Amino acid sequence: MNPPRFGSRRGCARGAALFWLLGCTWLVRVRGAEDFGDITVSPNAIYTGNTFHGYAEMRVVLENHSPTKTHGVTLVYPNLSVTVSGNSIGRLSRSVTLAPDAREVVSLLQPPLAAPGDGSIRVEVDGHREGMVRAPNANSHCGRYSRGGPTATILVSRSLDFDALARLFQSPATAFMAAKAVGPPDAGGSGGYQPNCWMPDPSLGRTTNWLELDYATPQIVNQIAIYQTQSPVTDGWIKLVGVSGATVAMIDMSAGLTRYGSPDSMAEYNLPQTGDPVKTVRLEFGKGTPPFRIAIDAVSLSGPSGTQWAAAARASSFSTVRYRPAGAAVEAVECIRAESPVPEWSENWLAYSPFDAVVVNQSDVAGMPPAVLGALNDYVLAGGNLLFLGRGELPPSWHPIRTRKLSGGASFDLGFGLAFACENENPAALDPAVVPLIRTAVRDNARYFQSLPGDGAAANAVLPVVESVKIPTRGIVLAMLAFVVVIGPANLIYLHRIKRRTWMLWTIPAISFATTALVFVYSLLHEGVTPDTRISGLTVLDQVSHQAASIAGEGFYCPLTPSGGLRFEPTTEVTPLVAAFSGPGTPREVDWSQAQHFQRGWLTARVPAHFHLRKSETRRERIQVVEQNGTRRVINSLGLRVKSLWVADAECNLYTASNVEAGETGGLLPCPSASARAATLAGPNGLLHDLTFVARADSLGANAGQYLLPNTYLAVLDGNPFVENALGAAASPKRTKSSCVVFGILDPSEKIVGTP
Repeated sequence: MNPPRFGSRRGCARGAALFWLLGCTWLVRVRGAEDFGDITVSPNAIYTGNTFHGYAEMRVVLENHSPTKTHGVTLVYPNLSVTVSGNSIGRLSRSVTLAPDAREVVSLLQPPLAAPGDGSIRVEVDGHREGMVRAPNANSHCGRYSRGGPTATILVSRSLDFDALARLFQSPATAFMAAKAVGPPDAGGSGGYQPNCWMPDPSLGRTTNWLELDYATPQIVNQIAIYQTQSPVTDGWIKLVGVSGATVAMIDMSAGLTRYGSPDSMAEYNLPQTGDPVKTVRLEFGKGTPPFRIAIDAVSLSGPSGTQWAAAARASSFSTVRYRPAGAAVEAVECIRAESPVPEWSENWLAYSPFDAVVVNQSDVAGMPPAVLGALNDYVLAGGNLLFLGRGELPPSWHPIRTRKLSGGASFDLGFGLAFACENENPAALDPAVVPLIRTAVRDNARYFQSLPGDGAAANAVLPVVESVKIPTRGIVLAMLAFVVVIGPANLIYLHRIKRRTWMLWTIPAISFATTALVFVYSLLHEGVTPDTRISGLTVLDQVSHQAASIAGEGFYCPLTPSGGLRFEPTTEVTPLVAAFSGPGTPREVDWSQAQHFQRGWLTARVPAHFHLRKSETRRERIQVVEQNGTRRVINSLGLRVKSLWVADAECNLYTASNVEAGETGGLLPCPSASARAATLAGPNGLLHDLTFVARADSLGANAGQYLLPNTYLAVLDGNPFVENALGAAASPKRTKSSCVVFGILDPSEKIVGTP
């Protein structure tokens, strides 16, 4: 075939198509370069994967190539949002001003609600929409299809063996193991694939599978019963082994079957009474039996001395297929490999808040900028878990509350979180006794977020903002009946009597307006226009490092929807306590241009709104313990009145004080209990476990001592200086209920020693 001539009609058409294709390719290349006039936009991600709580960070590098002109750039995510049932993020935005030749890394942080949309970030320059770029890791945070059980996620540094760490955090399989055939039947009489039975590994194909069972007391046998959850397997042999290891009897599974019935598809075998006591039973299945057809729940031996069940078991293999019963949650762990080297990680701890653990090694710490190391410290203080591999100690600037020695390393309590330092960098070489501690810490963190109230009613039950939020149904019904009577029969009868029926054109609107105004005035008189706020939480205050970590609950009840929304500090993690995907919901907006501005959709008139908060910051508040004339006294420098105070000295002797005003001095008296009781859940995590995030201080009392460690204190404050009221100027101090429980760490130079 001759090539088309461009002078011909067909040749011109093909030439035009080729020119159009090249033009499109050029446009795609330009758009792929993400250039918008003087502005270059480069999105990137530290990681790619699903996360389930905390804030997901999208990072965008902005560059202004103009040598003379300043540009204002606004980023909006998603470019096109999608309305879904339930609550979601409808808009994340941030505006920055770029000076000539300036470069800035901008973060968009997504709160823990899905942001359904096209997965793109809209770029606006100087108020004009210029285009869009693909958002890194879009639609992967708290999405509808990424939810399930308490899935834990772990961020793994690029410099570590990812596969080895993934194996480390996976719990040993418990379903289908040989031990499931020990003891009496426990599959509940159910058939099919039950986790409480032994099943060989299906991935091995057709091979000889076997199960050996040991019995605590060797006995004479004349009957064997095999309980299964599948139809009885008849291709194989039953081997009875005596105490000496010699074979006592062999039974053909097909020829020796004497009875088959329920429960658990029990297969019974009768045999002549053995001459020697039987210690072990070996079930050996033929190669013709597929592994998925073998499911052994229990095996009993019977004879003149009675019946007994196996005490120990071992097998050729076991199925490693993850088992999930209907309606049950899978406690899975997902490791996510970092895509950026550690020096490029975020300097804001919120970027790590979606993870239940972060894993780094010694070289990572050595090359980590101080701001990144500080962000990881804030992450741990706020409740995260950090695993250092290849080093047995913490960075020098970190101050643990408590240290526990472990084989090959140590664990450290820091604020509400835990840090593990292991001298060996190889995950497979970690001490078997240490690994469960790390796994438990990771899963407990995931369970914590799953346990938070899942809707407004549950949240209001644990943190009530107002006494009653019930709708006055009776009053509304009476008002509606009165309105119907007045606007209908009464209005018509009256106008008919005065012969002014045409007045209905203005009386009906007038009555409607008057009724609406009456209801509005009644609401104002009953509730006013001032919002109610409730703040309550726990704070760990380290007076040595001057760091404070807080976990709190904050609730609002607004008679009228405030136009200014809510404003949180840029380092506060805010988790809305709402239903994510069920029932009616509202798309919500957040702007990061100045602090963290929750704009539309977060507050609704006469509907309580609740939030779970976490934050870590530098604070200078303190408690000072001094000795005056042989007596111990406390100086309150916490900024608020201390309602109750308990102090533990170096020997854990307890002292107490009450009603110490801010800036004042109060006397410390010995507690009736001689010393603080050392408890497994002592410290901040014990407080969080028992008092919950809303800090129910009324349960402390005589039990306060069990949470204290040497040179620490507990203070119940009349207010909360560590958590911001997000309503700002719209809030009224008279309509704000605030409280705080402080777990304080005294400066060693000011610690209490001895007895006066």
